[in-house]
Amino acid sequence: MIERIDHTALVVSDMARSIDFYTGTLGFRIVKELDLPGRKLVMIALGEDPASKIELIRYAETDLSDTVPQERTLLGLRHLALHVDDVAASYQALVKAGVEMEPEPPFQRPDGPPIAFGHDPDGVLLEFSEL
Repeated sequence: MIERIDHTALVVSDMARSIDFYTGTLGFRIVKELDLPGRKLVMIALGEDPASKIELIRYAETDLSDTVPQERTLLGLRHLALHVDDVAASYQALVKAGVEMEPEPPFQRPDGPPIAFGHDPDGVLLEFSEL
């Protein structure tokens, strides 16, 4: 039946800013772009892994006053987790690149490697993990 997750879709407020963040800062590459009536879609991916795709969507009629909820206990998507080789080094590089990171530095999980959290340009919570 289900073989794998194909992609995650994020509605963005500014396509150029999001493309710059995900490709320039995080290292994704553009796989395809589609201009459709009322929306633009950009598929990005890390390497050739088919499970590492994100679809960025910019709707012409998105209410830009509507923000990503920051309350972590709300129902729905909690965060997007990204695997990194070294959380501490990634944290420092992301801070230097101007990425809004959580106030605390990376912390050690009681059940495994360290993790850190930050936000994309629209406030989507990102987890950086060595898991």
